Parts: sequence; C-alpha cells; structure tokens
Amino acid sequence: MRPKTHSAKTILAPVRLFEKEGFNAGQLLAGTGLSLSILENPDTRIPLSQGLKFLRNIEKVTLNPESALRVGCAYPINLFGLYGYALMSAASLRKALQLAYKYVELSFAFLEHEFQVEGDTAIMSMSSVLYDDKELEMIAERELAATFMIVKGLLEKDDFLTGVKIAHAPRFSKSLYEKVFNCPVEFNCDAYQLQFPYDLLDLPLLHSDSDTAALCIEKCEISKARLDQQFTIVEEIEEHLLANPGRFPGVETMADMLNLSGRTLRRRLQDQGTRYQQIVDNIRFRLAKEYLETTSLTIEQIALSLDYSDTANFSNAFKRWAGESPQQYRMTISSGVNGVSA
Repeated sequence: MRPKTHSAKTILAPVRLFEKEGFNAGQLLAGTGLSLSILENPDTRIPLSQGLKFLRNIEKVTLNPESALRVGCAYPINLFGLYGYALMSAASLRKALQLAYKYVELSFAFLEHEFQVEGDTAIMSMSSVLYDDKELEMIAERELAATFMIVKGLLEKDDFLTGVKIAHAPRFSKSLYEKVFNCPVEFNCDAYQLQFPYDLLDLPLLHSDSDTAALCIEKCEISKARLDQQFTIVEEIEEHLLANPGRFPGVETMADMLNLSGRTLRRRLQDQGTRYQQIVDNIRFRLAKEYLETTSLTIEQIALSLDYSDTANFSNAFKRWAGESPQQYRMTISSGVNGVSA
C-alpha cells in the first residue's frame, strides 16, 4: 500500500535545500499550484499528483539528474513527525519496520513497499505499475534515498547496507550512488531494493521508549483513520490519472490498481453518483484546458497527450464539454474573456 496524500514537508524540505544553492522557490514550484505559504502550514496535505509535478519540475529547473536522489536525502527521520517518532521509540529495528509498513500512509512514499528475508539478508523492496519508465526512475531514486534515511535515523549510522539494487541504468556516476548509500550498487536489476544483514533486525534502538511508542502509535492510528475518511474512491482514481497524464486505463485495469474487482469499483462509483468514464472525461477536460491555457502545444499534440486516437475525436469531445472547439477556447483565453468553467 502507498499513501494517498503527502505532508507538505515532502516538498518544503527540498525547496529549502535547493534555495540554499541559489534556486528560486517560485521556479521550483512553477506549475504545481503550490506556494511557500501553503507548504509552511503543518496541516497541509499534498496530493501525489502535485508531488510528482514537483519532482518533474525540479529536475528541469536544476538540470541535474541527481536531484531526485538528493530530494530523498532531504528527509531526516524527524521530518516525518509522529510517524518518525513512532519508529524511533520502537524497541528494535524489527518493531520499527513493522510500524513503518503498517502506517505507510503517513510516510512520504509514492511506491508500494514490501519486506522479506532471504537467508541472512533482510530486503526492503519497492515497486509500482502506475508510472512510465522515466518517471519511475526518478521516483524510485527518491524513494530509495528516503527509505535509507529512515533506517539510517533509526540505527544512527550510515554503513548498514550490504547492497542496493536499481532496476534502471545509472543516470549519473555510479560512484555518486555508492557515496549516498555507502555500499555497492547494482543497476539494470529486476527490482528496487535495499539490503542489510538480518541480524540488525533485533538490534535495540537507542531511543526506544515504550510509553512514547504507545502514545505515537495511538496518534498514528487516529491520523491514518482520518486520512482514509478524507479520501474518497473518486479522489483516489483522480490521483492515479493526474499522476500519469496521458495514461487512461480501462475500468478493469483501474480496479486492479485499487485492489478491487471491476464490479466492486463500479458499485462504489454508482453509490457516489458517478461512473468511471465520467471521471476520466473530467480529468481529460481539466488537463485539456490547462494545456490550452498555459502551453503552446498544438491541438494535435494535446490530443495525443490525452490518449485520443485522432484530433477529431478530441475536438468533438472538447466541444461537448466546453461548448466550443479547442481552437475557439484558446482564442477566447487569449482575449481574456473566457467564461467557461469545468
């Protein structure tokens, strides 16, 4: 399972890091719909689609493929708030990791996380079918580094890993990866993994405190329940679609992504007065307006970006939604008299 939203800290922390290096916060946040005032509110939760836009944007602004890995390194364990303190107060690394996976919704994850043991090696694996290859490379590097930072904070040392596996080719010098993880790193593997000795699992944690652990776990339960209540099935589908603009899977595929049957998904959407295709159309209309208003993409390019088989199909659909063609909409926007709303 992965979180449905992230704390604003996931963006604020790396923004502050890159600001110190001379990058402008406005440039780093361009196109995300976020501002420093929004991010500085400790109660703000950020949809994953906005977090992904930030990651895409930061690589473009910095022109540095190392930036995703550095974003993950900007997350010390205390930045995770109650989630981090619950892990730190656990009796052992094993207990801490059990809590980490149980309350993963409170973490900064984009990917699905699994834990396994093979012989004398403990393995933390990450995977996802939600992102295209290039995005997954960027997200996975951030995720590997962030997970490393959590365990590093728990053990209070950085030489615990025996190996790191990365499913893609190196995006920059291999030595830089190995400098971050302080261990050998393999590329073009069949998984994303952090590996460490099994014996570390029962190592007592320095900040173990049963009273603090009990209090933090209680609050984590409350926070997790609150997040589950706040996020509807419609919003979860919208997040999947917005995180991957241009990919609009069928209802059965979406149901698989949500660990539901197609029948159950249709029923739950019917209970909320909508249909899957209606959600897809709403997202397509939202993205189409954004492209027409803020980019110089041609109508043909926009149609392709929204997974239409041809421009005519897109134009007909847009006219149904907006009451005017994409060309007319763009001209109206340019003249500053648009009255169309989603």
